[in-house]
Parts: sequence; structure tokens; C-alpha cells
Amino acid sequence: MPFNRIPQINILENKDDVIIFELLNTDISMANALRRIMIAEVPTLCIDQVEFIDNTTCMQDEYIAHRLGLIPLKNNRPGGMAAWKYRHLCNCISENGCELCTLKLTLDCDYDKLIQENPQLQQEIGITITSRDLICHSNQVEPVHFCNEIESQMSYDRGIAIMKIGPGQKLKIEAIAVKGIAKEHAKWSPVATVAMKYDPIVKLNEDILDQYNEEQKTTLVDCCPTRVFDIDDTGAVIISSAVDCIFCKECIYLLEDYRKFPEDKLGVEIRHSTDKFTFTVESTGAMLASDIVK
Repeated sequence: MPFNRIPQINILENKDDVIIFELLNTDISMANALRRIMIAEVPTLCIDQVEFIDNTTCMQDEYIAHRLGLIPLKNNRPGGMAAWKYRHLCNCISENGCELCTLKLTLDCDYDKLIQENPQLQQEIGITITSRDLICHSNQVEPVHFCNEIESQMSYDRGIAIMKIGPGQKLKIEAIAVKGIAKEHAKWSPVATVAMKYDPIVKLNEDILDQYNEEQKTTLVDCCPTRVFDIDDTGAVIISSAVDCIFCKECIYLLEDYRKFPEDKLGVEIRHSTDKFTFTVESTGAMLASDIVK
């Protein structure tokens, strides 16, 4: 009978757009399955159909539609994404869908009208159309302009740039957003990245390290780009932060040059943990990072 494990999660950092956690008491197959599910099987809302009513800009319809599809849409409906139905599974009779499976967004930007309303924009070469120009016909969903509040305060932009329009140009569209998963198209993915790292196990062979002179020990400490090792007051090499190890093996390569014979043991041993992994999940803004993990 296989050994039954009870996976555990230890949260190291939790922000709206980033969550870092440790996954314990499991194996690589379960950890990688969790990573793939967060990337490709967590449903979100995304623009899927775009009708161009007027487009006199320099960009083709297909390019603009593709960019609109990549703008994250944040759902605030009670019940979360479970309150939305997939378009192909909804029982609505209308071909245009209903409020349970579709969301309408519009964009209407005319360069000449924008100049009349904001004369200071005339100093710019072109007016940038951003995600803030998208009008969502529901108070339960909103386009994401920045991934967090700090970025919105530091940025000089109005939001996610879609394109620029010049004199005499205008863009008017109607878009339909639906629920989907990234297995169908990557634009539905709620994450910017999901990084999974093996937890490093670093061990020192003090009998061998004591044979090194001060210069060799200093070189060992300095060769590590993340400063995993340090030298204490007695002149001995110690581990200062094993979790920072990135498995670059610079220390291994150096210690291989220190040994007299190829069969000699090394002063440092580094290997992967088989039951502990560190995840870093960055959200696109469509969902809270903690909700993606849930």
C-alpha cells in the first residue's frame, strides 16, 4: 500500500498580486500538478469577441482585438467565478448570451473630440488609448489597470496601453467577455508566472573544510552569488541562508578543483528536497493571488 501523505502549505508572503508559499509533505508530481492547474485550469473572464464599428487608426482589427483580449478583467460578483457560467454550458436562449455567461464592454475614442475636451493633449504626438477607456456594462466587473496600488501611484501611465491615435482617427468597438480557462487560450490565464523551486538541502563536511586555508575559505564564500555561506568568528565556514541556494553549483565546481584526487569527497553537498517546494505566484490582477492558490 502506498505511503499516504498529507500535504501542508506554509505561507511566507501574501500580497494582492504575489503570494509565496512552501508546499510540504508531498512529491514532485503533486507539486507540478498544482503549478499546471494554477496556470491553465483556473477560470477567469476575458474579452473573446470584438465587433469593430469604426476603425480609422493605423492598426488592423486583428491586432487591436488581440490586445483587448490580454487586458485582465477583475470579477467582483458575489460567489466569485463560480457565479459565472461557461458560454457553451449556459441555458440562455439568446445568441448574444445573458448576464450569467457574457459581459459587454465598449470603447469609443475620437481624437478630435478628445482634443476639444482636453486641449492640453494637443501637445502630444498621439493620444494613448488605455484600459481606462474601456467601459464595462456591469458594476461587478472592472478592467485591471495596474497590478497593485504601489504601481498605480508610481506609474505615469493611465493604465494598460492599447494603442495611439492621431488627428482624424477614431476607434469604436463593442466587445464580449466570457468565462474560460487557459487550456483553451493563454489570455484566460490568471497568472503572470508560477515559479516552483526545489527546497535546497545544503550540508557541510567540516573535516574537509578545516583543511582549507583562509584564502580558500574566503573564495568559497565569495563564489556563491546568493551568499549561502559565511565565515564565523572562529574562521570556520558556516551556512548563513540555505534557502537562498539556486543550484548554480559554483561552489561544487570550485571544491572539485580543491581536492587532490577525483574520488575525494567534497566539503559541501547540495541536493534537492524530495518533499518540500517553494512557489512564487504572480497574478495578472484578474484575481487575488491567494484566490488563485485556493
